[in-house]
Amino acid sequence: MSENTSLESVFRLVHSLKRQMAEQIESLDYDIAPMHMRVMKIITKKSPCTSIDVAHYLNRDKAQVTRLINTLIAQSLLVKAPNPSDKRSHFLELTEAGQKVMACLADIDKQVLAAMAQGLSEEELDSFNATAEKMAKNLESSE
Repeated sequence: MSENTSLESVFRLVHSLKRQMAEQIESLDYDIAPMHMRVMKIITKKSPCTSIDVAHYLNRDKAQVTRLINTLIAQSLLVKAPNPSDKRSHFLELTEAGQKVMACLADIDKQVLAAMAQGLSEEELDSFNATAEKMAKNLESSE
């Protein structure tokens, strides 16, 4: 397979995945963007989590992350809790409403993954995951 064809395949996959996820998220009728969902996923996976943790994970500046977090707080999906070991920082926690959003998002993730993996064997999925991880690491190390 030529390099150009490989790159086109990756672009097509990413575009299709983003479109599918955006359509599913829109159907939930939550007034939040996919980037807000990513922030909530990070907070769910990394506990305790601070805004600095989110900024590092997303590779975004603190001001961008602060705006995302403030939107989620304003929508009562997220709260700040005191960090007992550092009075200058706060832990980010999902509210009950935020946890409900994440439960819906987990269902969407499963549905999209099932659709994406149709007709693929476990071996093909394992091979894809290994290849995608290597490619991501290659790009991250070249930054």
